[in-house]
Amino acid sequence: MVKIAHSLHLLAAPPSRWAALLPEIESLWQSGDQLLLLAEGAAGFNAAALKRFSTVAMLTTDADGLNLATTDLPRHIQLATMTDWAAWTLHYPRTITWR
Repeated sequence: MVKIAHSLHLLAAPPSRWAALLPEIESLWQSGDQLLLLAEGAAGFNAAALKRFSTVAMLTTDADGLNLATTDLPRHIQLATMTDWAAWTLHYPRTITWR
């Protein structure tokens, strides 16, 4: 069996589309993957379904756009900077954008 490299998953779809997308992400998910909520995807930060993923982050700029304080975020969501995103893009050999 061929081992697939770890992935950075960029979830930019609005939460209304997540019912179809999250099972697809789960089917590809491996321990060591990273899920980053972006743009419209950041609006779903409080969805219970995100607890299924071990590492979930959202950009500080998106949190600011939603007027969220750090204390507003669930414990399983970490804040990430643009620098973090850039580093992840270099670290993960595969990036998948979900829209």
